[in-house]
Amino acid sequence: MSSKLVALIIGAGSNVGDSVAQTLLKQNYKVAVGSRNPKRDNPGLYPFTVIADIGPPNVVIFNASTLVPADGEDPLSLPLSGFNRGATVTESFYIAAQEALASFRSPVHKQSPKAFIVTGNLLAFVPAAAATVARFGLGLQKVSAAYLTELFHNVYGKEGIRFHYAHLVSAEGGMALADFRTSGPAHAKAYARLINAPGPEVWDYRFTKDGEKYVAK
Repeated sequence: MSSKLVALIIGAGSNVGDSVAQTLLKQNYKVAVGSRNPKRDNPGLYPFTVIADIGPPNVVIFNASTLVPADGEDPLSLPLSGFNRGATVTESFYIAAQEALASFRSPVHKQSPKAFIVTGNLLAFVPAAAATVARFGLGLQKVSAAYLTELFHNVYGKEGIRFHYAHLVSAEGGMALADFRTSGPAHAKAYARLINAPGPEVWDYRFTKDGEKYVAK
């Protein structure tokens, strides 16, 4: 019998997206990917690129983001075009969540795990201090994603639908930007745990570079 498990990865680059896709393929998922650079990021690795080929997803990974840096001391140096690029990511997140909800409610997924996971970072939670001014456009995307994820988690959790803002942190619980470029396996391990957990996890899910859940000491 063909597997009913279907995952859609939006923003499927060669780090997080690729690692998550490979992990889900091993768990008998059909995987569809979306990437700005498909030939570079996933050159023929996955047999499906549109949901029409494989049916509605029960797992959606939103891994998309954009970074147009402002001057380190001047947030208003960010051009409107750059600001709007970030706003487009937030709009895409909202549309993806809407479409995911419809898919999760499909009768074919009555018994399937249902999860929407957004790749986040700590910019959604740190003060808007000078240290983050250069990345404030990215921070706005993450703040919006975190706010919406918490809302959706609280509203749709009673249907068994999970929304998670999942992000890598250091062993001390701080920013881990230096580790992000090689963190694909850690993201894959953490995301698989969220998807397959017997009970719901917290919406703000933090994990370390070994893929294990972060526990404050």
